[in-house]
Amino acid sequence: MDSLKLKIESRKLNSGRYQVNFSTDALSSGYYGYLLAEPHTSVTEIIEKISRHILAFNNEERYLQRNLFSLGKRKINSGRILIFKK
Repeated sequence: MDSLKLKIESRKLNSGRYQVNFSTDALSSGYYGYLLAEPHTSVTEIIEKISRHILAFNNEERYLQRNLFSLGKRKINSGRILIFKK
C-alpha cells in the first residue's frame, strides 16, 4: 500500500464519544470502516490507528476482527474499529 489517501468524518454521540467514519483509496483496493474514539483522542492518534489496522488488514490470515456472530469471549477494549473492503 504505497499511497494511502484517507478521508475521515466524525460525529459526536450522546455518550460523548465520537464515531469516526473513514474511507481509503489505495492502488489495489479501497477500504472503509468505523472507529469509536474517546473525546480526548487526538486526530493524529486516530489516523495512526486507522493506518495501522489497514496495513494489518492486508495480511488477512493474521488479521482477525470481531464480528456480529463471534462466539468467543470478547475483550471490552478490543480496538473499537471495524474495517471492510470496498
